[in-house]
Amino acid sequence: MLVVFIVLFSLAAANPRHKQYRYDYEYNSKTDAFYKLHVATATDNEAKSRCQKEGAELMTISSQDDVVQVHKMLKQFPDIGNYVLVTSDGLQHESAEETPLIYMEDPDWPETSRGQCNVVTREGIVETSNCLNKLPFMCKIKAINVIYDSRCKVYSSGYKYYNITGSCYKMSETAASWNRAYEDCHVVGAHLVIINSQSERSLLYDVMNAAPRVPTSAASWFILAGIRATDANNTRVFKTIFNQTLEEAGFAEWSPGEPNNASESEKCGSIFLNDAKYNDVDCLKEFAYMCENEIGIHQA
Repeated sequence: MLVVFIVLFSLAAANPRHKQYRYDYEYNSKTDAFYKLHVATATDNEAKSRCQKEGAELMTISSQDDVVQVHKMLKQFPDIGNYVLVTSDGLQHESAEETPLIYMEDPDWPETSRGQCNVVTREGIVETSNCLNKLPFMCKIKAINVIYDSRCKVYSSGYKYYNITGSCYKMSETAASWNRAYEDCHVVGAHLVIINSQSERSLLYDVMNAAPRVPTSAASWFILAGIRATDANNTRVFKTIFNQTLEEAGFAEWSPGEPNNASESEKCGSIFLNDAKYNDVDCLKEFAYMCENEIGIHQA
């Protein structure tokens, strides 16, 4: 009997039932769901789009526990106003009296877009606000609906594995600054792409050039990469996000004339689509990017 108990205990300890999602979402055991409060403001349509890109939805209040979760997360940000945008429940609520952060009055918007959307106050009261007001917003996904790619070991879809490198890759559909791109890759369990060999360079050339262009990118011929310049003794040294020099990482080739530090502001790395070699860019400008996750024998 003791032997059986020990075996069963060992199996339970080795196979815990974890509730896990992206690193930027918080789990609530009472609702069995994950939540993320976006402090960057958005309209109703923008918020819904952003949540969908993260695999979630703009939160619909289905219980008082949802309201408590909003209240809890709002307390961490005392300076972002008193309202959080959520999905409308179709019921009648008092109108929010706060002046919107940004009010958009555009006669070209359809009348339905000007409707009343729901917000949750710091006091946990559900009120209404114009759907075009830009406000912080809450994304939510039920644990049962969490997306996990077990092959690529990421909390996202759209990654593709390539045996030649032992890595999975995904091209972005939107443009972002270097910091934002870094974060978007990191929170799902991946990282900004790094070239580690000539064979990887050849693969990335094909993958990048086969992907659709991102129209909002500052330049369609670059994608952001996981390298960045450090200033040591007044000398710029590019290192990977893992603090390796490019030589240590296995690939240190630059496009002709690069890095040129144009306008003295190019401290972040990108990959040039024409030759799949490195190029320096302004960290604040928004470009397409690629996320990577090493698995299998190539994983460190």
